[in-house]
Amino acid sequence: MALALVSGAPAIADDTELLLVAPADASQFNPNVMFILDTSGSMTTRQETSVPFDHTGDYSGFGDCDRNSLYWSLDGTTPVCDDSQTNYVAKTAFHCAAATLQMQGVGRYTGIMVQRRSADLTLEDGTVESSGTAWQAIESGNSTGKVECRADSGVHGDNSTATATAVYATAGVSAGVSDAAWTTEADQEVAWGSSGANFTYTMFDGNYLNYKNDPSVQELSRSQIMKAVTKTVLNSVSNMNVGIMNFNNTQGGSIIRAPSDLDTNRAAILEDIDDLDADGWTPLSETLFESALFWMGLSANYGESGSTDANGLVSSDPMVYAQPQLQTCAKNFNILITDGEPTEDTGTPDVLAQLPDYGTTVNRTDCTGTGDGACLDDIGEYLANVDIHATLTGRQSVITHFVGFTIDLDILDQAAAVSGGKYLIADDTDSLLVALTEIVSQVNERTLSFSAPAVSVNTFNRTRNLNDVFITMFGARGFAHWPGNLKAYRIEDGRIVDSLGNDAVDPATGFFYPTARSYWTDGQADGNDVVLGGAANELPDPASRKLYTNNGLDNSLIAGSNALSTLNSNAYTPADFGIGGASPTVDEMINWMRGVDVKDVDNDPLTLTRDVMGDPLHSRPAAIVYGGTEEDPEAVIFTATNDGHLHAVDASNGQELWSFVPKELLPRMATLYEDPPMPYKIYGLDGDIVPVTRDVDRDGQIEASDGDFAIILFGMRRGGNNYRAINVTNKNAPVMMWERALENGGQSWSAPVVARMDIAESGQHATKAVVVIGGGYDSAHDAPTFFEERDRAGAGVHILDLMSGNTLWYAGHTDTDADLKLDTMTRSIPTRIRVIDMNGDGFADRMYTSDLGGQLWRFDVSNGVARDDLVAGGVIAQLGAEGMVNPGAGDTRRFYNSPDVSIFNDVRQNRRFIAISIGSGYRAHPLNTDATDRFYSIRDPYVFRPLTQDDYGDLDPFTEDDLVEVSGDTGAVITADDAGWMLTLPDNQMVLADSVTFNDEVFFVSFSPDRDTSDQCLAGQGANFLWRVDIVNGDPIVEDLDSIVSGGEDAARRTDLAQGGIAPSPQFLFPSSDDPDCTGDECSPPPLGCIGVECFDPGFTNNPVRTLWTQDGIE
Repeated sequence: MALALVSGAPAIADDTELLLVAPADASQFNPNVMFILDTSGSMTTRQETSVPFDHTGDYSGFGDCDRNSLYWSLDGTTPVCDDSQTNYVAKTAFHCAAATLQMQGVGRYTGIMVQRRSADLTLEDGTVESSGTAWQAIESGNSTGKVECRADSGVHGDNSTATATAVYATAGVSAGVSDAAWTTEADQEVAWGSSGANFTYTMFDGNYLNYKNDPSVQELSRSQIMKAVTKTVLNSVSNMNVGIMNFNNTQGGSIIRAPSDLDTNRAAILEDIDDLDADGWTPLSETLFESALFWMGLSANYGESGSTDANGLVSSDPMVYAQPQLQTCAKNFNILITDGEPTEDTGTPDVLAQLPDYGTTVNRTDCTGTGDGACLDDIGEYLANVDIHATLTGRQSVITHFVGFTIDLDILDQAAAVSGGKYLIADDTDSLLVALTEIVSQVNERTLSFSAPAVSVNTFNRTRNLNDVFITMFGARGFAHWPGNLKAYRIEDGRIVDSLGNDAVDPATGFFYPTARSYWTDGQADGNDVVLGGAANELPDPASRKLYTNNGLDNSLIAGSNALSTLNSNAYTPADFGIGGASPTVDEMINWMRGVDVKDVDNDPLTLTRDVMGDPLHSRPAAIVYGGTEEDPEAVIFTATNDGHLHAVDASNGQELWSFVPKELLPRMATLYEDPPMPYKIYGLDGDIVPVTRDVDRDGQIEASDGDFAIILFGMRRGGNNYRAINVTNKNAPVMMWERALENGGQSWSAPVVARMDIAESGQHATKAVVVIGGGYDSAHDAPTFFEERDRAGAGVHILDLMSGNTLWYAGHTDTDADLKLDTMTRSIPTRIRVIDMNGDGFADRMYTSDLGGQLWRFDVSNGVARDDLVAGGVIAQLGAEGMVNPGAGDTRRFYNSPDVSIFNDVRQNRRFIAISIGSGYRAHPLNTDATDRFYSIRDPYVFRPLTQDDYGDLDPFTEDDLVEVSGDTGAVITADDAGWMLTLPDNQMVLADSVTFNDEVFFVSFSPDRDTSDQCLAGQGANFLWRVDIVNGDPIVEDLDSIVSGGEDAARRTDLAQGGIAPSPQFLFPSSDDPDCTGDECSPPPLGCIGVECFDPGFTNNPVRTLWTQDGIE
């Protein structure tokens, strides 16, 4: 069975908030930061260094930058000020108050920012004017548009008066003459993290850039440099508690200042730094050991009574530390700066017993090293993993960063690797300033992966699937790049098994056992580890890798002009890759994309490659079987990632055949290359891969000579607005067929659906093959407030020619150029359209869809006529805020899912209906529980009867008043006067994936954001439930309804799932027999239901029959 599974998947404006947003407790308290400063004798060594930056000075004579401007970059590289430089804004336009201290101290600031600039404005009468303004991505060449930052949210905004309370950047578009850039209402704020409000910029003071060219130097001791830089950094930050440790003259170190609030005690903290004297040895591990005693509130060992801050003690004789004010979810750090090897540092092994649970925490009772500094890495590892305050909820730990000042020490590098921190090297004032600024700005990372399946048909027996399982995985991080992978497993006897034939999935977690070893993986088990094994470790050598873009006029991607190769680097400019500084160069960017370890990220100069794939967060891969045999199929897996790559992978060995990056995504490579901390997700190619095959003689072989073809279609989801079609009939020679955005389209969320329609006078291709797509996603819905004005993008349904991409027909609002103009088409349609052939003639004649206003739509297609009369349609149900006079937050139900359409017979009424089943949920904010979400099953009584546009005009859309509530009940009677039933979901549950109806039973998954409380300091994974109900009236599927105790009706409808995250839709798999000579029932192994890789018995037999109900090809 060839099965593809996707694994991985102010507020964040998409469903990654589940992975990246820590609970409220995590942001209520300042982090504790202990600076461990080298005061050994070697710090008296003097050296020349640059004169410190003085923000009040004028450095215009040393450079060409305008001192009254701020220059910005996306990749963090230092801008060059010349005639071609357009990335700058006037300081008078910069409204980010949070940047003030850092700009004055270090001349730069990094953060999420937006710019107020022109945007189309839709007036109440539908007129579109270009005089509006909105917060958007910063625009090159726009030096006067106001710039705001996320860090100012709720703190600073409109600073027109001292008492201004408009502290939120306003969402949406407003008229330029009455531009309300800021608002006092938090629920009207820009959706930070949404498209255009999710880019991290580094702003450089033009005066500072000129200063960097100042040749003035001075001679200072290393100690003076360290103290000056530390003070500069502490002057540039706020909202943290800072403590200071020094080295004793002989053994260990002392707490000269216990952590205290920097904003309140800044002057005293800086004075303590000034008072440090350099004298004595370098007892690195003993000092770090002493910090561990302090963090845990234990008896002092090396601390000297005369030097230790009395505020850091509960007893001075004997000396017992007062544990710092730790809070649930607050972060704790050590930052150790040293200029030399450890000396007089051998005592730590003898005192390890003073550390509680040392042996169980690091799985050893001694230290891994010998001699001076033997225990440095061990103590760092211990602090990173032990719970330093067991009575607080969750695990409170300490991350340790190391800075080698004028020295590069392996011992520091090794210690940082196990301490959760960074190791940075500095040799002068400026580099030490950069290093400390980077550390203080650190963002923690977290990894999670989950799966969503897509099934490939057995081309040799189209009622079944092949038995190979392909799974994409990703890891969530607080940085620009998220790692991903593609792995292979198999199904045997109703189980997912690994390459050793063992059960691969742990039923207790719904994910892989740590001991599982996927196919293609050599040696060790890879389990849930995203970066181990899989296709990521089978990437070709960078020199031979086939990497393409669409750089020229030649549609053949293998043409030389489309190669991403250093042999073709003269075809590209730095701007193509989003780079503007001296480094990286175009050649370095190309080599990095090809897999060369340009940055030596593994700190190993002997390894020249980086085996890295990006994350397939939402994108479902696709498998195409080109031929071979049922026992040994020739298949290719196509998977897309948010690093911007479309990978073609040989299913037999996991090796990449080729990779394609759209040229429009090349500028994002600079941010991925730098990989800076990012509170929001960076998107690239994140849409589903949709395969289309034509096998004329149905022999299971894709042969161009027979007129066969294979095509893949895909959108970008949050990565952009475009759709693309690539001909992959020759799996080694992809050809770009077309790329385009839709008329009035939004982000390209809607997965394309391929069908056949006969449209007269349209010039369509002879195959009559069309692509049906929803209008897309309007990021206005990233804000939870329901806006009365209609969506600016995405409200439409489009029919394109498969071969050319030309529009053959589309529906839209009355103020568009649509073929079918509907005044009710006001909300974006990001979902897959359900396209159906009702009469079995091979041409699609019915469509159903849903929108983000909670509406359901039906369309009837009249094949054989011209586009003006091709389709009739309209709203058949209004189940959310759209259509209400005064909707409340509880009414703002949105449909991010496609309708699940099926025919059933109601025995009580002796009548057939089309059931349209769908659940509501706020996919953009799964942690938002304002809406009362429900699952609906609407009855369309016009099963085979086409409706005219006049018929649609006479329809009154169904509302909840027309439905029977079945929650908490069984045996509900749906009468002829009822339009169906609804199930109000309990416990803040919502439906974030499509339901599936099979054998008159509806299977759907609900998600609750109520998180696992085992660790309050992690972003919540939530809980998932599998519901299984009767299509007729929503009853539980049980043998005896009378056996259900009162109050247990809803519990009887659902099963708890083990997996966290947002679980995908249920999938039903019909495995093929492994025995080619099977007979009878042996040829029909039991079917399998799977939600990700968590599988279940669906309760029916494996004898599927192929129908014309929906189309997966165009034969």
